[in-house]
Amino acid sequence: MNLSFYHNAGKIYLSVLFILTNSFLIQAQNISNNLWSDLSLNYEIFNTIDLKYEIGNRSNDNGARKSYHDFIIKYSVNNRFKIAIGTRHSNLSFLDSTIFNDGLEEDFEDVADRFHFDVSGRLIKYGEFKLKYRLRAQRKIRGFYSGINNPTFKRTYIRTRGVIEYTVSKKIRATAGSELFFSIEETSPIYIRKNRHTLGLEYDLNKIYSAQLQYSYQTEFKSSPQKSLNILMLDFKIDLNQLSKKLNLKN
Repeated sequence: MNLSFYHNAGKIYLSVLFILTNSFLIQAQNISNNLWSDLSLNYEIFNTIDLKYEIGNRSNDNGARKSYHDFIIKYSVNNRFKIAIGTRHSNLSFLDSTIFNDGLEEDFEDVADRFHFDVSGRLIKYGEFKLKYRLRAQRKIRGFYSGINNPTFKRTYIRTRGVIEYTVSKKIRATAGSELFFSIEETSPIYIRKNRHTLGLEYDLNKIYSAQLQYSYQTEFKSSPQKSLNILMLDFKIDLNQLSKKLNLKN
């Protein structure tokens, strides 16, 4: 394939992403518009173990805001099979404290501390395309890290995600994926609570820093009437191994 193919493919992908993110701005009825942003720090040990710390914020058009801290340890057997464990501490707040309303918490009813176990990897590689998967078991407990006497169990999720990644150039990668959330609750059998479809574009600024822009459309089946979310995601990543090398060279 020549460079013109990559250039045209990139333009088509950006056009689709623009249309979807534009709909994020103009749709309002029966849809919650959300902005998610995060900063993640990654550090690799022994070529097989990765440590990740992530701090993030999620806000919606009702003024509710979720902030969180993630810590994840991942072990790579090979490119096809990786396992990880992680935990998240979450808090719910409101952008304007003068309009506090308990009802708004329904917009973030899943806000809770959580623990998860992942199995992930690459299924197929064909040319510039890769098909990746992730299976996650996730348990959510509200108030676990707050020191309260009776933390509230929310639910357990089994999440299945598939992602197609296309390498546009050495610095640019495009992704498209879908994820199902199976909910396990004490009062009901397992069921599909929500799904999430995502388009993304990741750009490597250099070996240390990279940025990713994603758009997700999420449908929640449990609520009545059925609820949908537009989600615009901005992610910034720092590779601490490469940053350490650069700092050592300066010294």
